[in-house]
This record gives sequence, structure tokens and C-alpha cells, in this order.
Amino acid sequence: MEANNKAYHSVIRVSKADSAFLYFKLEANEGLCFYSTLPFERGDQTRDIKICCDISTKDETLRLLDFLSKNMKIEVLSEEEISY
Repeated sequence: MEANNKAYHSVIRVSKADSAFLYFKLEANEGLCFYSTLPFERGDQTRDIKICCDISTKDETLRLLDFLSKNMKIEVLSEEEISY
């Protein structure tokens, strides 16, 4: 079996108010992807979040984000597939 060796990386922006719920939903889907909040300034009303997953879970990760975007604004700042 050949190794996949590809990952999907995305940076999204959500409101500070929505970020806790987004984190909860990402954690509830354990093993799907991992995330990291990028640095922000005190008083910022948005959070930029880096989301990473194996390419095999990219479609499911995007479906989850699409579903969540029906109830919160999710702005995609960047996305890429990388080899490792």
C-alpha cells in the first residue's frame, strides 16, 4: 500500500463570539482534523484559525465547515494541499 503523504491546510476567520462553538464542533469530530488559533491582538473581534488534516479527511472536514457556515460566517483566508 502506497503512503498518501498529502495534507490539507486552511486558514479561516470567524467571529470571536463563534469561535468557541467552532472549537467545540472540531473537537467533537475527534480525529477529523486539528486546529490552532493564530496570534491575535487584544480586543480583536475575529479569530484566525489554521485547520490541518490528512488529505483523506479533507472532504469530510470541508463538509463540516460548510455545515457550520450555515449558522456562522466562516471566511476562508487561504487553503492548500501540501506533500510531506
